[in-house]
Amino acid sequence: MLSPRTGIGTALLESVCCEAQSRGCRRVWLITTNDNIDAIQFYQRRGSVLKAVYPDAIAESRKLKPQISLIGEHGIPIRDEIEFERILV
Repeated sequence: MLSPRTGIGTALLESVCCEAQSRGCRRVWLITTNDNIDAIQFYQRRGSVLKAVYPDAIAESRKLKPQISLIGEHGIPIRDEIEFERILV
């Protein structure tokens, strides 16, 4: 089992950014949910910025994937999608 906070996620993210840049991409982006506080902190600390919030987007996602929980991490209702972006230089 992998242990949290050992640098694996950071290494993977940096590898993705390097590969994207080598292929001529100018940015990488991702979407997470509003309850995922650990991910929100992780991406911001590594140079990503909040680009957009999609209120109630998870209701649409649940039509395709009904097993998405109603309540997520820290007891927070899962409702919104949050988009992060990192500009590659």
